[in-house]
Amino acid sequence: MFQTFDTPSDPSQGPMRLAQLRDVLRTEALDGFIVPRADAHQGEYVAARDARLAWLTGFTGSAGFCAALMDCAGVFVDGRYRVQVKQQVDSCFSPVDWPETDLSDWLLAQLPQGGKIGFDPWLHTIAELQKLRDKLGNRIELVAISHNLIDRIWGDQPP
Repeated sequence: MFQTFDTPSDPSQGPMRLAQLRDVLRTEALDGFIVPRADAHQGEYVAARDARLAWLTGFTGSAGFCAALMDCAGVFVDGRYRVQVKQQVDSCFSPVDWPETDLSDWLLAQLPQGGKIGFDPWLHTIAELQKLRDKLGNRIELVAISHNLIDRIWGDQPP
């Protein structure tokens, strides 16, 4: 088998995929969805079928997440990936310096009181979710989604 270290990234697919996700958000009565680079095992490497962040945004770094809302989408990356994210994502996604900009602060600035953000409970730790809930308080509700929204729209998702 031939091994390659080239990681395919296609920013041109981002706008269409983000629009598809927003259609599902409307159907689910959600204001946004959090897409981490993670799998159910919280390991360092993710299988191709779990590369949801890369599929949605084009960003292929080994750490980061996207908060996709109805009118904006932020791709949160740390200092290692600030150049890479700008090269790999379409302008419909805004790079966000993380952890300098905290997800809870960003969500509170973007959404009105009573906003609802979906997440896949298999892809986040209990501690991570509790910290986010504590910071959001009763202003924004976190909603566990039983079937990942990206999986619903990723038509050719690897097995």
